[in-house]
This record gives sequence, structure tokens and C-alpha cells, in this order.
Amino acid sequence: MMESEALKRLAPKLGITSARVLGKAEEFLRLSHVKCTGLSAVATATSNAVMCLQLAATSLNHPIDKDYLVRLSGLNKKVYLSCQKSFECLLGVDSKFSIRDLAVQHGCLEAVNTASKILNRCLKLKVEKSKLLSASGVRRSIFERLCAQLERIGAQICQENTAIAQQPRKKTKTLLERIERDRASDDEDEDVPRKQARRSDADVEDYEEWKRKILENATKAAKPNV
Repeated sequence: MMESEALKRLAPKLGITSARVLGKAEEFLRLSHVKCTGLSAVATATSNAVMCLQLAATSLNHPIDKDYLVRLSGLNKKVYLSCQKSFECLLGVDSKFSIRDLAVQHGCLEAVNTASKILNRCLKLKVEKSKLLSASGVRRSIFERLCAQLERIGAQICQENTAIAQQPRKKTKTLLERIERDRASDDEDEDVPRKQARRSDADVEDYEEWKRKILENATKAAKPNV
């Protein structure tokens, strides 16, 4: 067949000499005749062979020049990538990309951490509500109402945590600022006994004045009237 011949002819151009990779490519080619007939209007014998070689090389971790693949296929890059993705889906060999792989491919490495957090939140384990309902022992209407309330509470907690995380942090004091603060605190501590001593002296003076007046009045009252 033309595609088999194209496979053997194109493999050396792509640096593929491994019998294992070639065998895998031929396997994909045979499967494509059964599962990928809908692509015949767009793909050609050459492009089919190239895509099978790429799938085989990728699945077996064999290095391959992807830009050269597109040139050999005879298709423009957009059409080739679309056909290749359809090939992968129809043959059940979807490429597995990590977030970092995609970030490198699209030049946005700074988004890896944020994207990972979002993905982890989306992939959280979900429990079947029907099983929880049977275990709860309440009517479905009550169970659904409780679930809705808890979801609102959970969303509110997430918003509050996000708001707290976005609040500006307090400025960290420098060593000099801390020393000055401690010195001011020590001065205040020293002023306290001084103020207390002054207050005690004033209290004594007030008491002596009060006692003098009392005695003076008592003396006057004790004198006989002339």
C-alpha cells in the first residue's frame, strides 16, 4: 500500500531506524484504516504515514523533529496539528502533557504554580451524593438544602481566605527601629516611679495642710468665750 511505502521511505528522513518504532508505526497505520476513515478528506497517504511515525516515536520516547514532521506531511501546520489530535483521539493514544510542558511550549513558566493550584482544586475528590443521602437518614429535600448551605459557607470561607492572603503585610521593623522602640519603653518605665514619688509627696503635703487646719479649728473652739 502507498501509506506503508511512505512509512518506510519517510522513517529514515526523520532519523527513525528502530525496528520497534517502525513496528509501532505500522500498527497505528493499520488501526487508522479502521478508526480514522473520516479524516481521508483532509489527510493524505504521506501525512497519515508521518502522523503514525510521530505517534510511534512519541509513545516510545524516541526523539523526533516536530517542525520537520509538518514539512514532510505536505500540510500546513494548523491542519496537521488538527489531524494529529484527531488521530490521537480516534486511536486512543492521547498525549499526556504536564502543566510545565504546556507552560514551556507557550512561554509562560511563571503561571505554573497558579495553574497547578487551580487544577488541584478542580480535581478534588467528589463523593456520590446518593450514598451520602442514604447514610444521612434524612429526606432528600432536607439533604439538598443542607448541601446548598454548606456549599455557600465553603465558598464564603474561600473568599475570606483569599482576602486575607491579599491583605498587605505589615512592614517589618528594622533593627534600629526596634532599639529605639525599646529605649522609649525603658524611659517610660523609669518615669513611672518618678511620677508616683511626686504624687506621694503632694499627697503628704495635702494631708499636713488638712491636719493643720483641723487642729487650728479645734483650738479656736476650745477657747472660752470672753
